[in-house]
Amino acid sequence: MLDPTMFSAEGLLSALLKDGEGNLNWRRYATIIPNYRAPGDRDYEESRCVVMLRYQRMTTFLRHSKGPRQGHWWDIYGDDYQSPELALLALLEAEPPRCLLCHTDKLEGGT
Repeated sequence: MLDPTMFSAEGLLSALLKDGEGNLNWRRYATIIPNYRAPGDRDYEESRCVVMLRYQRMTTFLRHSKGPRQGHWWDIYGDDYQSPELALLALLEAEPPRCLLCHTDKLEGGT
C-alpha cells in the first residue's frame, strides 16, 4: 500500500508533468481553475473546474469528446472536469494544442 505522506505535492506534480527528453514542456502553461466562471455567465449558472492553457495572446480550454473520438482536445470553450484531480488526469492524457506547436522554437527557450 502506498503511504500518501511519502509524497510532497510539488514533487509529485513535477514528476507527473515532466515531459520526456526532447519533448516540449507545454503543460507548464496550463492552469487548473476549480471555480471558473466564463465571462457572461449568469448568476444562477454554476462554476466549473476547467483546464486553461494561456500562451502569449492565445487562450484555449481542454474539452472531452463524448463521441467516437473519445479523447481530449483544445477549444475556446472548456468542459467541466468536476475536480482538480480529474482535470489533472485529463491534462496528462491530452496532446498539446495544435496552435502551440507552431511556436516550438519559442517554447524550448521557455519564453
